[in-house]
Amino acid sequence: MAIIREHADGVTVLTMDDGRVNALDLDLFHALDSALDGCMDDSAIVLAGRPGMFSAGLNVKVMAGLDADGMEDLLTTFGRTMLRIWLEPRPVVAAVTGHAVAGGTILAMCCDHAVAAEGDYRWGLTETTIGFVMPQWVLAVARGNVATQHLDDLVLPGATVDPARAVTVGYADELAAPEVVVDTAVARARELAALPRAVYAATKRQLRGAAADAARDGMTGDLRAALALRT
Repeated sequence: MAIIREHADGVTVLTMDDGRVNALDLDLFHALDSALDGCMDDSAIVLAGRPGMFSAGLNVKVMAGLDADGMEDLLTTFGRTMLRIWLEPRPVVAAVTGHAVAGGTILAMCCDHAVAAEGDYRWGLTETTIGFVMPQWVLAVARGNVATQHLDDLVLPGATVDPARAVTVGYADELAAPEVVVDTAVARARELAALPRAVYAATKRQLRGAAADAARDGMTGDLRAALALRT
């Protein structure tokens, strides 16, 4: 997975582009970790996808060839990478340039603000439709974004929604035309970066830290129990 790094006046724009569906796998997680480590001097981060595709979620072709240990490693790394983004002290804004399904929706929700491209795109936590139990860490992130009255109707059937509905239920925060979705995200990142940095980071930790710590501590047992249901 290629991650293209650009700088825009104190904002790092990290663009995922594998030329296809931006499937999430170990290579992407390691590349994303490295990219985050490499932009510590910038005041905010924008995560973007390629035109028409933010991410279709975990790489199911890779997953099909994994044994139990490999699957646990992939899902644990996924969880830890997403929680790193969720707790990143600096502002993180998603420029959701198209489809954001399963792990793509999760990645968008882990950001502080998500700008959704208008168009014939789908969002959704579709894990139940492919036989995965939703991990507790994902539910913690979802509860921080999605209105309580929508959770059951979205998560249990693995429903997908269009971008406008994604904003209504809380997966995303605003809509933008596809040609300006990245610029809109960068502008929002600059607005958030103008806030007192230490206060912003501490407030984010207060909002999310306890839930993230609990989810991280229980991640191994949670994943093993979920994987046992697939055997």
